[in-house]
Amino acid sequence: MAKEKLEHGLLKAGFSGAVALGWLIFIILFLAFYSEGFKTNEKFALILLSILILVVLLGGAWVFWSFQMMSKKDWEIFKIKGFRWRIIGSIAYGFVLLILLIFGFWYLWIDFGFWQYVAILLVVFLVSVGLLGAIWASWGSKYKNEMEKYGEEFGKKFEKGFKEDFEKKEEKK
Repeated sequence: MAKEKLEHGLLKAGFSGAVALGWLIFIILFLAFYSEGFKTNEKFALILLSILILVVLLGGAWVFWSFQMMSKKDWEIFKIKGFRWRIIGSIAYGFVLLILLIFGFWYLWIDFGFWQYVAILLVVFLVSVGLLGAIWASWGSKYKNEMEKYGEEFGKKFEKGFKEDFEKKEEKK
């Protein structure tokens, strides 16, 4: 069953690559041919909206698959105090931030130049990385030993699976 789930994950990875390539083609075509009637702020908002849609579609599919791949022992990591809420909070923060940025670019920040919009994105990105980094770093330093234990177990499990797959492929040749 685990082999089947891993192959499903590889198929999902290929699909994700195709979707990402399709998104890049959309962005290029939109900016090159179809964005003429839009203001700069609206272009930024539409690009962020496309990223939000991409994250919802691919992120949801990958999270669902990841939960299927986890064993009962793997679920133990969610019992570490604060881990679950930091995961949920980080995901919610990302979605709310994207929605607020889309709203801001479309309705609020309408008279700025291109580089000012880029500066807005960079400042928001840096503040977000600092905020989330501080939240996770303080927690990570407190629960370092428990996380190292789970990290080693995850690494050994996937290393063993990849070795077995590689050895089977060598035997077939």
